[in-house]
Amino acid sequence: MMDVRERQRFEAGFFNCRAIQLSLALQEWGMPVEALYYNAWESTKEIYEHLYVKKSKPWFYRSPCLEPSELELIGIPYEQVPYADDEEIALLLQHIDYGACAAFLWISCGEAPYVKPGTFGDPEAAHSVWVCGWSPETGGSGRYAIRDTYPDYEGDISEEDLWRMCKVPALDTEDRAVFLLRKPEAKASPDWIRIRERYAEHMARRQGDTAYYEIVRAYASGGETGPFASLAELYDCHANAFKFIAGSRYAFSCFVEAGEGDRSLVQLLRGIARKADMLKNFFHMAIHGGSDNAAIIAQLCSEIQELEELAWRYIVSPSGVAPGIAPQVTKSLA
Repeated sequence: MMDVRERQRFEAGFFNCRAIQLSLALQEWGMPVEALYYNAWESTKEIYEHLYVKKSKPWFYRSPCLEPSELELIGIPYEQVPYADDEEIALLLQHIDYGACAAFLWISCGEAPYVKPGTFGDPEAAHSVWVCGWSPETGGSGRYAIRDTYPDYEGDISEEDLWRMCKVPALDTEDRAVFLLRKPEAKASPDWIRIRERYAEHMARRQGDTAYYEIVRAYASGGETGPFASLAELYDCHANAFKFIAGSRYAFSCFVEAGEGDRSLVQLLRGIARKADMLKNFFHMAIHGGSDNAAIIAQLCSEIQELEELAWRYIVSPSGVAPGIAPQVTKSLA
């Protein structure tokens, strides 16, 4: 049986804030959101390119899962309702049937009243919050029930707080909108035919690339910082990379399970996720301890690499990850 807390912890390390909240809402409604994790297997080459080559901030990483346009594949209607100013946001949020909808807004992350200073690397960056309700207030404008996943928060805020939060300098015009998920009257069956087609297209562009683990071992044995100014920066990069790998493999295991796939592959993917999570934690400790242990890193990287190669053989086998889900993918292990 799946450990729900473990699953949500891994998803939180792989999805962006909006995707985490959408997934939680759909899970709570009992909707088959796992079917949309068909593209959760992320290439380690892509992760390496983002973090090590481009040196992009980890919060700019965007997993390919849960694009709004794909919600129709599991029968979930949604709507993006634009707003021009504070008054329009109020009109929208105060007339929502929160028993039948889930509403989400982009805010300026550092302006949330429940966020402690230093929580976010960039306090002006856009961040998603889940608006769960509104209640009028005598002599005031009312209060909004909010759920957040980073930091973990469930409570209410004033209308003035909300207006301040919604002033996001970096927000694109199309994102100045209330995103509404509408709860279906009945649980829909995933459109497995189209999902299988998209899965095949996604995996056809992937390889079973495991060279990344050799790179990490080489860094550890050589004691060099590579493209980074210090070991602390390198360790932080390693930690983020293994966080993404762990979340990717766990989310993909949920897709395999939802498609009634091979139970051995599900367990294999979760084993990879847990070992990657161990390495993530190891590098976090190394940041504060000032040193790493090359032998431990080498052992864990070798174990993960071996499991990844085995998982990839499952994926490219004639039976694929599940009956009817067998993509034509590159079989090389680069």
